[in-house]
Amino acid sequence: MIDYRSRWQRRRRRKTNVRRAIIAGAIVLLAVVLLIVALLGRQSVVWRYQPLSRGVPYFTADAATLFVAWSSGGVRTLQLTTGKEAGLVEYDLPFAFSAPPAISSDLLVVGSEDFNIQALSVGSGKVCWKYQTDGSVLAQPIVDHEQVLVGSSDGYLYCLDLPTGALIWKTDCAGGIVGAAALADNVVVVGTDKARLVGIDRGTGRRLFMVGTEAAVMGPALAIDDHTVTVGCDDGRQYFVDVRQPDQCRTVEVGGLLRLRPIADNQHIYLASSNGRIIATDHEGTKLLWERDLGVVLTSGLTADKEYVYAGALTGQIFAINQQSGAVRHRWKLQEPVVGSLVATNELVIAGLADGQIVALPVPD
Repeated sequence: MIDYRSRWQRRRRRKTNVRRAIIAGAIVLLAVVLLIVALLGRQSVVWRYQPLSRGVPYFTADAATLFVAWSSGGVRTLQLTTGKEAGLVEYDLPFAFSAPPAISSDLLVVGSEDFNIQALSVGSGKVCWKYQTDGSVLAQPIVDHEQVLVGSSDGYLYCLDLPTGALIWKTDCAGGIVGAAALADNVVVVGTDKARLVGIDRGTGRRLFMVGTEAAVMGPALAIDDHTVTVGCDDGRQYFVDVRQPDQCRTVEVGGLLRLRPIADNQHIYLASSNGRIIATDHEGTKLLWERDLGVVLTSGLTADKEYVYAGALTGQIFAINQQSGAVRHRWKLQEPVVGSLVATNELVIAGLADGQIVALPVPD
């Protein structure tokens, strides 16, 4: 006599065991997938600096030190490789900063929203001198041959003596200045929020030329060679000015707002728009090497090492882009928007975040 009940029970146990095996296999597979995702998404942070208060960090670096000024006030010097505070230097200035400081010898020169240009001693933190303008100083100063060149929202470009802060000359540029100036062939070139590029004689402060643009010029200028300066404009064009022939100004259409710092090497110049487009051209802006649309709002950069161009985004991403091909070689995803400054060395990519933190990441292998 056939035992149907035993047969049914054995069949039921087999089905149950098969279901259990399938479920266990799915759980193991899911765990492996999650582990892979976690490993791929993990950020290998070399160091992280957490300030006492929030604020956008703006910084510049020399071979060993990072010099930081926060939009909430305060300046610090950090060891480049470790992120630890360097020595006993600690500046607790209450004024808001909107651009990186400039470094020269033992002085740190910075502009602030309280209308002042200040020089601080790197060794002691003492304010060595202070010069007051008639507007907020939002542009990064540049230092050259014992002189400080910096613009103000009051519409003037100032030339100060680096050791003393004494005024050498100031020139009316007929518009507020937000971006850093650049120097080519003894001519200082700066953009204004009244849609002008202004050229000024470095020695006398005499205004040499004024080139009109289609919109405000809010980005920093960059000297490409001994005679040419390039600067981005809110009309979506990058302007190339030969200071010997400023009336023959050339432009390259990039699109969006061009307020990020351009960078150049011996052959190419790299330009970035707020709309996520990055292009590489020759120094004349006539030959396109490559273009890349990252599909994000860019808020920090550009910076570069020997192999890659780096840009930071509002989404918290940092992109490493091959200089020769334009291919995205690597990207990091951070928890906060990448804003303020972005600096690359041969070993590290150092980024400022919207919550005031500074994070150092290893360069791609």
